[in-house]
Amino acid sequence: MRWHAALLVIWAIPAVAAAPVTLPARAVQYRPEVRAWAQVESLAPLVLRTQVVARVDQVLVVPGQTVQAGEPLVTLGGPTLAGELSAARARTQAAQQELAAAQHTLASAKRTYPVVTDRKTLDAAQAGLAAAENDAAAAHTALATLQAQQTLRSPAAAIIGQVEAAPGADLTAGAPVLTLHSHGSLWLRAEVFGDQVLPATATARFAPADGGAAIAVRRVAELPARAQNGARVFNFIAAGAAPWQAGETGDLVWQGTQRTAVAVPSEALVLNAGHWYVLTDVHGKLVAQAVTPGPTRGTDVLITHGLRAGVPVVVRQAYLLFHRDFSAQYAPLD
Repeated sequence: MRWHAALLVIWAIPAVAAAPVTLPARAVQYRPEVRAWAQVESLAPLVLRTQVVARVDQVLVVPGQTVQAGEPLVTLGGPTLAGELSAARARTQAAQQELAAAQHTLASAKRTYPVVTDRKTLDAAQAGLAAAENDAAAAHTALATLQAQQTLRSPAAAIIGQVEAAPGADLTAGAPVLTLHSHGSLWLRAEVFGDQVLPATATARFAPADGGAAIAVRRVAELPARAQNGARVFNFIAAGAAPWQAGETGDLVWQGTQRTAVAVPSEALVLNAGHWYVLTDVHGKLVAQAVTPGPTRGTDVLITHGLRAGVPVVVRQAYLLFHRDFSAQYAPLD
């Protein structure tokens, strides 16, 4: 075992002691890919309310469901609504009977005018018929409104956002039942931190968090007020047809402004105590240089800070050479 250990030490020394292989850092131009958190929101959510006192019989949809215009969403009933419907039917029937009587009175007046019926009686019969027609129309409208309230339907193509009332719930007039997010009224709200520049003409894409296909978006405006976390808030709309839904989250991705950096092989980077370094050859002496890595290009890494173009950088066994004095620093005192 001692012989093997000695052989390993003798074999390892030439590898570290050999002349380092260096390459000069190359100047490059690049456009960083910038990402920001974004969420699809509704410009103006549509709250569907009941216009009468009623009880929820059935809820036919669930949150997130896509519905079409006119599609039934909720059915209403209950003793109060049933009583109002019965009274409305009775009023409609009575108004219809009064209308028939007014029509008969006017017809009789016309037959006997001017021999038996005078002009004043004829005019009164005509006025009575007009009033009866108005009463009958109002009664029919009131009944139709109540009957329509038995089934709440979607006023437009939309997505169900929230169900406000469960089956069996008693509702007052004007109580919310469902929240809808209409198609075409959705926008993308992006929160951008720091000094990242987002030009007014920027074309970006929205990458949904669920892994769906990216959607091209176009910037509309920057909101004057910042978010509670201090981020700037930008408003985007879809550049074309967008299958997104309100509440969907993901990343807003766009190409930043062109910048200058230097490229080095990935083997040149050394991570030590949470910081990145490269070894530079300064007049034959190896110096650890702290750097800030950026994006990668194939096998190269772009250095955004800490290194100038043309400086020789160790590109082989950089980790071993960086820790070449390891034993001097960490050897036991005894």
